Amino acid sequence: MNRRRFLAATPLALLYVSAETVLAKLPSEARLRALADSKSFRFGSAIDPQTISDPVASELYVENVNSITPRNDLKWSATEKNPGVFSFASADRLVAFAQKNNMRVYGHTLIWYRVPDWVSEIADAKALRTAMDRHIRQVVARYKSSIDAWDVVNEPLEYDAPDLRDCIFRRHLGDDYIRVSFEMAHEADPDATLVLNETHLEKKSDVFEQKRAHILKIVEDLVARETPIHAVGLQAHFRPGLDRIDPEEMGRFCAALKEMGIGVYITELDASCHFLKRDQGFSQAAYADIFREVITVAAEHGDLKGVTVWGMSEKYGVPDEKEADADGACTKRVNLYDENNAPRSSVDGIRRAIEAM
Repeated sequence: MNRRRFLAATPLALLYVSAETVLAKLPSEARLRALADSKSFRFGSAIDPQTISDPVASELYVENVNSITPRNDLKWSATEKNPGVFSFASADRLVAFAQKNNMRVYGHTLIWYRVPDWVSEIADAKALRTAMDRHIRQVVARYKSSIDAWDVVNEPLEYDAPDLRDCIFRRHLGDDYIRVSFEMAHEADPDATLVLNETHLEKKSDVFEQKRAHILKIVEDLVARETPIHAVGLQAHFRPGLDRIDPEEMGRFCAALKEMGIGVYITELDASCHFLKRDQGFSQAAYADIFREVITVAAEHGDLKGVTVWGMSEKYGVPDEKEADADGACTKRVNLYDENNAPRSSVDGIRRAIEAM
């Protein structure tokens, strides 16, 4: 929906004149959707239901992305808070928004260690498999015609260690819970792209290199057993001043996946400002290099299927206590637009990466 149609269709549009003026002043190159569409490339953002209620916030999505990922509204804790009782109202709103604006939808997530209390209290393997199967079938089948890709298993490894996470699924089903999850998702929608999503696969450290090696081993085993896995998701949450991209090893990782016929998605790209004081040479312009490099490495060495940033504008972001500085200057993660809806350098970094594809 362009601004002219938006203004004509919205009686309260005058309330948003100031914000619309900000959007109108954005340079044409800041609008990323047209570029992504011209390359037939999937470029998306995480989104929340309250965002689409704000005309200016929603317009940022319409003009910049051709795919959305419901941030929390497809997680188990949102869709099945009580056993067998499903709630899809929020997710339905986001899917309807995508369909109205000719966007694709990426599903996040089916199996994750953070589950409702009743799932954590399941006492045996048979009951857990039954709950998993019911949950995956209900959620995936509901969106069979509207969600084409899913994070089937999210964060199977520990956050800062290369070991498989001790979660309810592994405790009852063993390491095979990953394969079981993919088989269930495939049965629910044989045409969906199924993804294994993990943290820190783009970063430099011995621990993160071990995480890459462990993910490759998991994928090799799944492929050998003809499990329907199609891609690995690289979350790409960066912490300048603490993290460094490892282009050489990340490139090898993406190439190894490609050799196995497995694609790559960048699924949750953003940056933190919490550790900037550790890097006195860091400037706001450097965000462009971070966003550009991770996309470029994945595109040049792997079979890159799409990129999703983990939010559009900090103006509409939720403060994260974990990100807060002692002086309160840093409270939200860095995305494409700042608190004034002005584009950050990250927009230019993404634009240059997509143009080079």
